[in-house]
Amino acid sequence: MSVLAGLLDVTPEESGGFVGAASGPADKRAYGGHLAAQALAAACRTVDSDKTPTSLHVQFLRGGDAGVPVHYFVEAVYDGRTAASRRVLARQDGRLLTTTTVSFSVAATGPEHAAHTTAPHAPADLPATGPIGPAPSLPLDEIDIRTNDDWSTGEFVRRLWWRVTVPLCGEPWLSTCAAAYVTDIYGIDPVLAVHGHSMTDRSHRTATTDSSIWFHRPIRAGEWNLLESRSPAAARGRGLVTLSLYDSDKVLTATLVQEGLAVLRT
Repeated sequence: MSVLAGLLDVTPEESGGFVGAASGPADKRAYGGHLAAQALAAACRTVDSDKTPTSLHVQFLRGGDAGVPVHYFVEAVYDGRTAASRRVLARQDGRLLTTTTVSFSVAATGPEHAAHTTAPHAPADLPATGPIGPAPSLPLDEIDIRTNDDWSTGEFVRRLWWRVTVPLCGEPWLSTCAAAYVTDIYGIDPVLAVHGHSMTDRSHRTATTDSSIWFHRPIRAGEWNLLESRSPAAARGRGLVTLSLYDSDKVLTATLVQEGLAVLRT
């Protein structure tokens, strides 16, 4: 099993809950994308295989320790013939870190359309940049990341191309968990970039507070995916980021909204 696959999935416990492996390093703040991915995996392990995730909503309450495992407790809120809902609580050393709700549905026949990205670059045209700054909790030798920041329209747009370079053997929903994992990489940075700052310059205290994802189509983590992010608003020490996830054919597969702290250091 690859390191990434081990980080995304969870293991059943005798108590009926699940435990997720630590990402490390110890005594560093846990990566929010890791907590979101593992909460999603815990929920997925409690529903029938014909139901796939349609939405994920995470509220980040406390920071966790990246070097300590996290325990996930899943409540079966609803189980219907074609839909299901789960609530997941993540705790570490008894402290509540996140609350997550996940909705599932059986695929049905209906209208189909999708936006397409107009990104000017293909990932092959960009260098393998990795994240914009340090990301010690991520196995970066297993995720190819290429970023490009664009001001050409007068609006700041960050384009982050990514693909998993190792097999994610096992459950098909692991690719969806991988998408949740990647989407929080410097996720609040566009809020600062609009004002000429970055999370890497340490000018502001930042942290994701809420994250929502709506999944429209299957995600293929082993192929190129494009995450486009913009920040339409910021006020009162909080900023909003809207994100669109596209597949290798530049077709929209998921829509995301994140809110986070962006407080000037004094």
